[in-house]
Amino acid sequence: MNFIHMNFRKFCLQLHLWLGLISGIVVFIVCITGCLYAFKDEIKDATQPWRFVAPESVPLLLPEEILEIANHHTGRTAPTAITYGEATDAVFVDYMDFKTASCTVYINPYTGEVIQSIQKEPGESDFFSFVLKGHRTLWIPGKAGKMIVGYSILIFVVTLLTGLVLWYPRKWNKKAALRNFTLKIKAPFARVNYDLHNVLGGYAAIVLIILSLTGLVWSFSWFSKAAYYVTSGGKELKPYVLPKSDTLHIAEGKAGLNVLFGQLKKESPDATTFYFALPQKKESVIRVSVVHERGSYYKTDNLFFDQYTLAPLQGSGAYAGKYTEASAADKLRRMNLEIHDGRILGIFGKILVFICALIGASLPVTGFIIWFRKRRNHLSRPRRS
Repeated sequence: MNFIHMNFRKFCLQLHLWLGLISGIVVFIVCITGCLYAFKDEIKDATQPWRFVAPESVPLLLPEEILEIANHHTGRTAPTAITYGEATDAVFVDYMDFKTASCTVYINPYTGEVIQSIQKEPGESDFFSFVLKGHRTLWIPGKAGKMIVGYSILIFVVTLLTGLVLWYPRKWNKKAALRNFTLKIKAPFARVNYDLHNVLGGYAAIVLIILSLTGLVWSFSWFSKAAYYVTSGGKELKPYVLPKSDTLHIAEGKAGLNVLFGQLKKESPDATTFYFALPQKKESVIRVSVVHERGSYYKTDNLFFDQYTLAPLQGSGAYAGKYTEASAADKLRRMNLEIHDGRILGIFGKILVFICALIGASLPVTGFIIWFRKRRNHLSRPRRS
């Protein structure tokens, strides 16, 4: 039995070593960019004052009034979205265009004052968009980057699992506990480096496995479908499909957005955000996201309305409909992003993800140093004749 156990540990050691060397560079980039992205919302809140206003005890300007102000300011006539936030948030109107410049206009919802207008040329991105692109695709265009990241993270999961096998003490005693659970800072470099890899890696492994698995949901459709199949008890993941407006009513013209906004505000008075994706084609619907907790993708109702009659329409997929009416599997799928970035546990979760991602970035470095030193020492030994 001990022989089998020893052989299994040796197998895990070899697998851990070579898989770690194969995926190391990609894991380092993905983890570092994850660290940089962790506090995106907090950094934006602190550095973009135009996104906020002083609350006033007067009614908000209605969507059609806001859109008229934004259109007049930009000289454009086809806004793609309008977003209302909380009492201290500016309303902003998006004009997304992948061929020409896109634009976002921030407006005081009480006075109608244009606070800021930000324009982006095609392909232009801000710091966090650049970081996110690196996190998802290594900045490689097309599908290649996404596949490289996906397979590297899949390898990383196996590396973490084998690392846990090696980290788990063979015998539970005081010496083993001190070796595997404590850092020896005042020690030679080789020992400190080993502890940084072994001890910190052991502590962060479970969180890193969760982060990796939630990330793989976006990397591979087969993984996404398999994960949903398991969590739903054997059900198939339905594709996210938008309904269509009834073009038989096209002659009646588009329905008033003000009416829909008033209706939704009445139904969800405590909601923190109302996002309206505006129809760009004659068969498109008005897509509305009603967010019930600031910054949450999970506690969000994704609703659809006919652009001519405002009749509620049924969408398809895990993200469609009200979150309170979603199945357990659909709720878990909606939680995926918030689990991945730690947001589901609030600021504590973000801090936890940041620390574990930082440890994750260090593992390929400390692991390579361990391998390199052992290899150098092995090669420098005199060979027996």
